[in-house]
Order: sequence, then C-alpha cells, then structure tokens
Amino acid sequence: MGAPWARWAWWLVLAVLAVAAIAVGQHPRRGVDFRVYLMAAERFWEASDIYRLSDGTMPFKYAPVTAPLFLPFTLLPARAAVALWNLGSIAALAAVARLTMRATPSSGEATPWAWAPALTTLALLPSFTFELFYGQVDAVILLLILLSTLGAERGQVWRPGIAFAVAFLLKPPAALVGLFFLWRRHWRVIGATAVVGLLLTLPTLARYGWDGALAQFQLWSDTLARTTPPWALQANTQGLPTVLLALVYPPDTVVPPGDMSLAQAVAMVLFVAAVVWARPGPADLIAVCCLGVTLLSPLAWRANYVLAWPLIRAAVESRHRPNLVLVALIALTGLLVSDSGLGAEWSRHVLLWRPFALVYTALLIALLSQMRRVGAPRAVVDADAVSRLPRCFGGGLAP
Repeated sequence: MGAPWARWAWWLVLAVLAVAAIAVGQHPRRGVDFRVYLMAAERFWEASDIYRLSDGTMPFKYAPVTAPLFLPFTLLPARAAVALWNLGSIAALAAVARLTMRATPSSGEATPWAWAPALTTLALLPSFTFELFYGQVDAVILLLILLSTLGAERGQVWRPGIAFAVAFLLKPPAALVGLFFLWRRHWRVIGATAVVGLLLTLPTLARYGWDGALAQFQLWSDTLARTTPPWALQANTQGLPTVLLALVYPPDTVVPPGDMSLAQAVAMVLFVAAVVWARPGPADLIAVCCLGVTLLSPLAWRANYVLAWPLIRAAVESRHRPNLVLVALIALTGLLVSDSGLGAEWSRHVLLWRPFALVYTALLIALLSQMRRVGAPRAVVDADAVSRLPRCFGGGLAP
C-alpha cells in the first residue's frame, strides 16, 4: 500500500480522534483538567484567589499569569469549551505532523515514509486517550515548542519568543528547550522570550495590583509545595527523576523537596551529557528535547508522553528494525499497563516499576547512539542498504 492509502489512514486517525474529542467534551465528568483551567480563568476575572485549599487534589497548578489565557473559553458553556479545546489539540497534532517532515534527503539518506504520522499516533494512542479524557495541554505545548524552535531556525525572533514563553509558563519543564536555543546560539530569541514573559505578567498586575499579584504567586508556590511531594512516588508518576527516587524510597513515600530537586538535577545532568555525547542534528535535537520535557519532569505521567511524538516519528520513519521493536514495545506498554489491560490492582503494581520511563529511556538511548555513529537515526534506504534520516526538518505550515 502506497502513499495515497497512508494519507487516507492519517486523516482517518485524525477524524477518529476528533470525534472522540467532541464526545469527551459532552460528558460532564470528562475534561476535568481543562475545567480546572476554566475555573482559574473565572477566578482571575473576579479578581479572587486562584489557588484555594478547598480545591483539594485538583488545584490549578500553573502560574497565575497563565489563568487569563483561558478567558476566551469561559464565554462558552463548559462542555463546548472542553470539546473545542480537545479539537484544538487534534489540530495541533496535524500541524506537528506537518512541521516535523524531514528535509529532502540527499544521496543515501532515507526518503520520508508516508505511513509514519499514522503509525506514530497509533503507538501513542493511549497517551492521546488520556490527553483528551482530561483535557490536558501537552499537544498544544508540543506545537508551541516546534513553532518556537523552527521559527528560530528560520531567523524569526518575536514569534518564537511568544511561543516559547507561553509553553514555558504552561509547563515550566519546557525550559529544557532552552538547551536547543543555547546550542544553536539563538540569543535574540532567548531575549525575546524574557520580554514576552514579562509582558504576560501585566494582565495579572492590572487585575490584582502589585500586592495582590505577589499574593497569588505566593499561593501558587504554597500549592506546589503542598501537592507535589505526595505525588512524586505515586504509581502514575513515570519520569526519570521518579526512577532515581525509587532506588532510595519505597512507593508512596512523601519525598523531601530537597531530594526531589536533587533527583531532577541528576536526571538533567545525565540527559544533557548524553545529548552532548551524541551531537544530534537540528531536527533530532528538537525531538530529543521534546521528549526530555516529559522524561525529566518529577511528575511526568502517561498523557505527558504525547511530547514524544517527534522522536517516535523519527524511529518509525527510519524503518530500522531495532527502532520499530522499541516503538512496538512503547505501544504495547501503553495498551497493557492500564486498568482495562491488566486491571486496576495489577496495573498499579506494574506502574510502580516505572515501565513508561524505562521504555522511553531505552528508545532515547538507542536513537542517541545512532546519532553519535551516523549523525541521525539509522534508516533503511532499500532492502540491502542502511543509512540515516535527514538531519533537518523541511516541513512547515505553508510552502
């Protein structure tokens, strides 16, 4: 089956996800996370406290400056807002697929594989299911990261700065993408990001005043300090810092904040050392950083691995058998390690072994070693020859 069938398969996958996005939005108990974002926006509009003890286990955990970003959605009924947000996540995925197309291959390099977007999304389908079920921000953040990094590569300054600032404020671990800007010497984009970040604080200052804004930031800090340590070693947590903490602490331990920071710092050092050793090209560095945003988070869980999409696409597009085996293992882990696969009790026991962190780390190590040897992931050119993928992205939202 050739490229036309692959394109139809890709559009079919997107259509199925779009139907699921709308269906989830109509259920009053779905899209819980996005409903928390709506609640924060409403409280911002009222100029009342965004962070409250009464929110229990579902507080708003993002910085107060992000609350007004969700104000437009408060104009809609909650069900319509959740459906619209989820549809936006599917549109973001379609844009990500366009942006991560590899450049035209040179002699000996592998040509793009039309089946890669559909197969990559199917491999990550369990993560996308959680993404839509809870109405999370990962697909949007992935698009923002790609817009910022690829825009910087094209010589843009302010548009990448805006995209990266919003991504960072929505998910602070996205700061890891700063490694890309430093490596590629995009100093002006870093400066633009700082300026945009400061400008995004103005609505909060205007709404609450100086003292009120400081109070909201203090409440945010207190919320993170109260809610983060108890989750660090829960079964759902699947990041590399959790793997390191699990070597020292038993499950469900409330980890001291200092030890969490130390585990995250060690994971960061290991990650950066591996990237420096591999010396990936621009496309692969972006893909690796996208995975790193989740893998290095102390609270990473299954839905967050939507950010692995560009790196998994590279593994699929390579058609190199060891890479495909690892992708299949990731897909199998997502399908089996769930309440519907193993049952709630068995799933919890297996999750305590941090299988998602381990399989994604295995994929990362395998691809980094290939980048070190041949400059990019190894790829099948024809039945008898193995080369590599092109080192740059060639896609875009417009020709």
